[in-house]
Amino acid sequence: MSFDKVSPMEAYKKEFIEFVVRAGALKFGSFTLKSGRQAPYFFNAGAFNNGELISKLGGYYASAIMQSGLEYDVIFGPAYKGIPLAVASSSALFQNHQKNVGYVFNRKEAKDHGEGGVMVGTALDENSRILLIDDVVTAGTAVRESVELLKKNGSSNLVGILIAIDRMEKNNEGINALQALNDEFGIPVHAIVNLQEIVSHLHGLELDGKVYIDDDQFKIIQDYRSEFGV
Repeated sequence: MSFDKVSPMEAYKKEFIEFVVRAGALKFGSFTLKSGRQAPYFFNAGAFNNGELISKLGGYYASAIMQSGLEYDVIFGPAYKGIPLAVASSSALFQNHQKNVGYVFNRKEAKDHGEGGVMVGTALDENSRILLIDDVVTAGTAVRESVELLKKNGSSNLVGILIAIDRMEKNNEGINALQALNDEFGIPVHAIVNLQEIVSHLHGLELDGKVYIDDDQFKIIQDYRSEFGV
């Protein structure tokens, strides 16, 4: 499965690709995924570990949210990596786009004192239109868990999912992971960028004196995509 040339990308997408590489969040090499696959690239949202980086990351999420055209009331960030993403995105929506929306996230364990419960942030009800944001989706397990959690805590009205990178891969059942979620829940899944856009932009591009995807790495990614790509 080859990488065809992509359509001209919005400036924020190109900036985002270079940003995640420079931040050390998107790496190329050989990585063992939770699924057991040996992948030639890896995205780690935990690399955005200071004020500057998480603020910039929130700005890219906010741009993608605005670009998506989704109508929503609350941003939900599943614990743990989704928590800073929800906070940073809602902050950037207000600062950059004058859009004030609430955010909510979950605890891994219910709190039995104070306000109690597992949810923190904006109160949810059956009319709350929820946008779930996360870093990546591989098998979709975390999304399914989030849907059940939201149902148990006031709202089943999930209107969309936004992730940083669409890996453009099959899930463990051999089908398009994002399409499977769309089919199962009837909601759109958006990504700031996809793998094809990343490879198209970085192949042969020198950043700070380094080429992250040279011809050899390009071939390795192509081979991986031939086996697992959609």
